[in-house]
Amino acid sequence: MSRKHLALSLPAVLLLAGCGGGDGIGDSSALEGLDVHMTEEGAPEVVVKDAIETEERSSLVLDAGDGAEVEGDHLIEFSQASVDPSSGSVQQENFSSGAPGMLYLPELKAGDEFSYKSLTETGLKVGGEIALYVPAEAQSGGQQQMMQQPTDQLSVLRVEDTFPDHASGEEVEQSGDLPAVESTEGEAPELVEAPGEDAEVPESTQSEVLIQGDGEEIADDQVMLARYTGWTWSDGEVFDSSWPGVSASSEEESEGGSEGESPSASAAEDSGEETPQRPYQFTWDTSITGWEEALTGKHVGDRVLMVVPAAEAYPEDSEHEMAGEDLIFVVDLVAAVPQEDLQQGQQGQQGQQGQQGQQGQQGQ
Repeated sequence: MSRKHLALSLPAVLLLAGCGGGDGIGDSSALEGLDVHMTEEGAPEVVVKDAIETEERSSLVLDAGDGAEVEGDHLIEFSQASVDPSSGSVQQENFSSGAPGMLYLPELKAGDEFSYKSLTETGLKVGGEIALYVPAEAQSGGQQQMMQQPTDQLSVLRVEDTFPDHASGEEVEQSGDLPAVESTEGEAPELVEAPGEDAEVPESTQSEVLIQGDGEEIADDQVMLARYTGWTWSDGEVFDSSWPGVSASSEEESEGGSEGESPSASAAEDSGEETPQRPYQFTWDTSITGWEEALTGKHVGDRVLMVVPAAEAYPEDSEHEMAGEDLIFVVDLVAAVPQEDLQQGQQGQQGQQGQQGQQGQQGQ
């Protein structure tokens, strides 16, 4: 089965009048004539008091926010509105639906440095709102733009939440009952030593928390994002990982392996330095039994060590390349989003991406 991702979409361009703003990128003063307020339904209304007159990409922080700072290696949840820059008419928005989208900032940096700097170098925090403007003459070419004349673009973005792309919290001492792992927050875990073929394997999945996060408990109806590495019990070889720079011990496996499912129903990808590797997406429906048993009741921010016997991973009669193997995993629970909200939050974003000539930024 091919890998499935969250639509960590790039903002089409991204606005709201508030307090504590003023910073920005480019000709920020050109956006000072915007006046925005929220309706009772939670949708933005925009008044363009002064025409926007600039030929460069420009952003303006309208409300800096008062939550956690937006950091360049984080995922963010965001609400967004696409606005007609001449009339202020809101064309599309997901503020009122309460279903934010998600964006992986290192991936944004690789595809749109202007938007990345606007979100990470202007003092923006959770709860903050920013206006982004891209004039037609500043837009890069793309397939859709070859078929239609580019137009000036204006959008509003509010940062609803931010997540590190790894487990974050209090480190917990290992019990010694499971294989020892070198575990440091923010770094890929390493298995100290393989138990070996002669070691007795638990009959059912066993797990313990290595880092105790302080996020919400994950729920059955959520899509989860995770960093993970998997090793074989018998020899300690890495067979799958979503950490940048960590690949399967076998070159064949790292290039995709078989068509069987990985723990998150996805095959490992190469993690070249120039291509940011986003956390994996999974649900209980697309994960192995052992993951569901070990991760049920855990929290966003947790790092979980687990031993999964073959019967709860890939049984002997499965077609997966790890069929019949007892496995060891360390999983960082990065974020969790209700499936229904995620699907709603993605609506209205997909049609906007091509307008900036940024096709190909979403995972396949």
